[in-house]
Amino acid sequence: MFKEYLQYVFSRGQVRSILFTRSILFLFIGITYIAMLNGEATGSGGFMISFLGLIMTFVFNGYVIRSGMDPKKPVDFGNYFVFLFLLAIFLIVFVFLLFILMEPFIGSQNLEILKKQEEADPKAPFSPELIRLSLIIFFVMGSALYYIIPIFLSKLSILKGLRELPNCLRDPDYFVASLSPFVILFFPILLRALISNSKEMMDSFFGQILSIIIFFLIMTADIYLQYPTYYLLKKEKKSEEDPISN
Repeated sequence: MFKEYLQYVFSRGQVRSILFTRSILFLFIGITYIAMLNGEATGSGGFMISFLGLIMTFVFNGYVIRSGMDPKKPVDFGNYFVFLFLLAIFLIVFVFLLFILMEPFIGSQNLEILKKQEEADPKAPFSPELIRLSLIIFFVMGSALYYIIPIFLSKLSILKGLRELPNCLRDPDYFVASLSPFVILFFPILLRALISNSKEMMDSFFGQILSIIIFFLIMTADIYLQYPTYYLLKKEKKSEEDPISN
């Protein structure tokens, strides 16, 4: 079904246009960031405009992809934007609660070390212990978000998504569909983290290729994120057409 999903996504010309615009904005962000470091007055303003534009490409691309998944149920952009705003608030609360639940397993001492590291020199290489800690936090939170966000996107409602969550928890196919995109993103990040303390490896051809792959996956993250949504809507449509077999 993933191949079918990619064919659907790239059959929509707007997606290609938005990805091209996103690439240009990434370039502008890099240029304006360098200008900021050099103390140019226009740097900060250009950086903020480019960054906001980049965020909007994810909003518009998400809408373009989601709106065509079910032609019988058109999606209004205004309602979609309101839903995203409510989803953002919900996810902030969710991540906060998830972090509280994770804290006893991580240990307050490790969190304090991580905080001191960021305050002292964010660019300094992490110790192996902090690398493992960061990867664990990223994996747990990333897996949880990649699991629940598509459910909300399929329903375009927080309440309906929460009601649908138990059904998804009982569906092993959804588990695979939701976590596969995140594993694709996590694996190169894991490899890069493992070589992050070796300047030779980071500067090597392998390290540069890893950076390019990670950049590409981040730039197209919204496409992979909506694959589980596509799966859920296809499953729902199949269930409506053939309720006996389901």
